[in-house]
Amino acid sequence: MKSHYLHPTGFALGLTSGVLYTICALAFKLWPIQTLRFFNDWIHGIDLTLIGKIPQFTFLIFIRGLIEIVLAAYITGIIFAWFYQKCEEHCKRKGWIK
Repeated sequence: MKSHYLHPTGFALGLTSGVLYTICALAFKLWPIQTLRFFNDWIHGIDLTLIGKIPQFTFLIFIRGLIEIVLAAYITGIIFAWFYQKCEEHCKRKGWIK
């Protein structure tokens, strides 16, 4: 079993999140109400359509959000890879995996 390396795992998660964020932003720009309703299904117990006001969506807001999500995902990926390595080391010491 191959260990997860910190940087590649964080980088891959960051890039993946950036792509998903870009797709989401494009969907919101093209279909704001439908996108809001779509994500309403993901937020249990909160009706986003009641509190959601269609904000002005600028390129600067897109870039700022893109940078924030990529950095957050990168850090999440690093933490995930670190935990994965620790769990893998533990399982190897116990003889549960090779």
